[in-house]
Amino acid sequence: MYYSVEKTLLCRNIRDRLRKEFWAMFRNAESAYAALDFTGLGYIPEQTFFDCIIIRERVPYSVPELRMYFKEYNLFNEKTQGLDFDNFKKNFFPHLYLV
Repeated sequence: MYYSVEKTLLCRNIRDRLRKEFWAMFRNAESAYAALDFTGLGYIPEQTFFDCIIIRERVPYSVPELRMYFKEYNLFNEKTQGLDFDNFKKNFFPHLYLV
């Protein structure tokens, strides 16, 4: 169980680490999204995201911590089928996202 401040700091650390790893591996949002949405669904399902190499091997956080991050940032919820391109780019490549 995390307290509010610890939870916020952990989520920020996870967010920053994911951004760093996606940037280091792909360099642009289109390549990263295409690598994760290889079936052409138009969204990335949660299980596919957890099966990618960045989550499995390059991020030092556990699956429950990552699920908490996704819940806090409302990336995977019951209303959507998965993570669409705009949300993916806004969250993991914010420097390439124009408002």
